[in-house]
Amino acid sequence: IQYERALSLNRSIGLGIGISSGVDLPFKSYLLKQFGDNEDAKRAIETTKMDVLTITPEYKFYLNKKGAPIGFYVATFIRYTKLSFSQDYSFTPSNGILHIAPITGNLNGVGGGAMIGVQWALGKVMTLDWWIVGPFIGVQSGDFDGTCDMSDMTPTDLANLETDIENTDIPTWKIDATVGSNTINAKISGPFVGVRMFGLCLGFRF
Repeated sequence: IQYERALSLNRSIGLGIGISSGVDLPFKSYLLKQFGDNEDAKRAIETTKMDVLTITPEYKFYLNKKGAPIGFYVATFIRYTKLSFSQDYSFTPSNGILHIAPITGNLNGVGGGAMIGVQWALGKVMTLDWWIVGPFIGVQSGDFDGTCDMSDMTPTDLANLETDIENTDIPTWKIDATVGSNTINAKISGPFVGVRMFGLCLGFRF
């Protein structure tokens, strides 16, 4: 849902809010092809679910004589994203017993970008807004917790598990893990990139 208000002949501001529930991991099929031979990775990919909230304020400048909010435009925007995350994280210590820890947490990110688009008038009251392309970049941080009975694991096993989590290959991201006798915590942070593109928004003018 987006609200847009004209400020002058060529300028407008807008605020968009998006909500998605129970979303799979992005590029799930590709990830399963890449890591499907690893049962732990496969389980993590298949059980990952996310609830997503995005808030996007933006400023548009229209490049035509008709004026806002009709015609071709250039926009700058800020995007806040919150991901509520759940996953089954599995591992097998030196005793050979499979452990599965349900993991939950939140990932928050803020970024900014620019977009080009065009908006048409469909009669007197309806509009169609086409978001052609809008790349953005920002930073994210998250905190994840899980519980599992790890009382059968040795101190070396616990230390190895902590190291394995911190060595998860996410380029340019930092991961700090803490593993106790029955708890797992991971704090992560790093940059992210994204793109708004080929979106269609049907509008009502009032």
